[in-house]
Amino acid sequence: MHGHRVFCLFLISFLLVCLWGAKSYSDDSVGSGPEFEFLIQKYHEAEHMLEKSSGPTRFLIESSSNQNVSHIDIYGTVKYPFAIVENDLLIPANWCRIVLSHPNIRACTYMKVNDTWLLNIYNVDKFSEPLSDAYKMKFFYSVSKLKADYFDFALAAQDGPSYTKNHHIGFEAIPLGNDMTFIHFRYSFGYSTLGYYLMKLFSGAKIGFSIIGTNGAGNPIYVNELRGAVERDVVCHYFAILAYLDTRKDPSNQRFERRISQWYDLTVPFKEQLFEINKDEYLKYKNRDWESQQRLQGALNKLKMCGGINICLKDVNP
Repeated sequence: MHGHRVFCLFLISFLLVCLWGAKSYSDDSVGSGPEFEFLIQKYHEAEHMLEKSSGPTRFLIESSSNQNVSHIDIYGTVKYPFAIVENDLLIPANWCRIVLSHPNIRACTYMKVNDTWLLNIYNVDKFSEPLSDAYKMKFFYSVSKLKADYFDFALAAQDGPSYTKNHHIGFEAIPLGNDMTFIHFRYSFGYSTLGYYLMKLFSGAKIGFSIIGTNGAGNPIYVNELRGAVERDVVCHYFAILAYLDTRKDPSNQRFERRISQWYDLTVPFKEQLFEINKDEYLKYKNRDWESQQRLQGALNKLKMCGGINICLKDVNP
């Protein structure tokens, strides 16, 4: 009996060593906190669930929507060292470069006021709507936790379009072996009763990514309506993150053009969910948005240099 117990303890120890040894985490990574442990668990869950997935872009999505709030989580692995992901994505200004790839973002500006970073994201309901029709969402940037093997930051906006409220964007990451990083992108927001019914009305038959069943031919049935529309929107942001990382080393004068091209290419395998316009039309709109963003940011920089003098304010509005 004693020998059997010793063998079991040895076997458990061996399996644990194998589990952690399979990934080259730094020495201070193991047991470094509940957030790290949660993402490790999610990594193994996602790895198992995505084994049967096809295509170059694989991710795990979890979502929920009810009459009060929608919440979406996306987990995935990127082929970049943790230090690169951390250094680039912890810069607030870079998020304006990231989100602009989204078809419904007309522009994004950033400014530091005292010790707080503020981001204005100009959002429209349809890709063809001009900047003048955009809803300016005012996000506050904050870093929640910053460790050697983990970071977490958030963007929060009190109000949003279509009677939405309490918008929270979050991003966290941990290092994996072989210069890989596991990332978690999350988005949640609330809405009034009127906002809920408006979103349901305009969501229509938009298709999301969560599989809720299969049809008679054995093909997957994807979630639709409000939850599907919200998933679709957040995946667009997730692909914008990937496109940014993939083009961060491109020549500066070609970086934006390659970034939006990469974003569109990432959406191609998901035509059922994401196709709205052809690539040439998308690139045309995004180049226009880039010009608008540069103009708005330039005006904001000028306002800061003016020291807040009212004469500068007229240059900031679209």
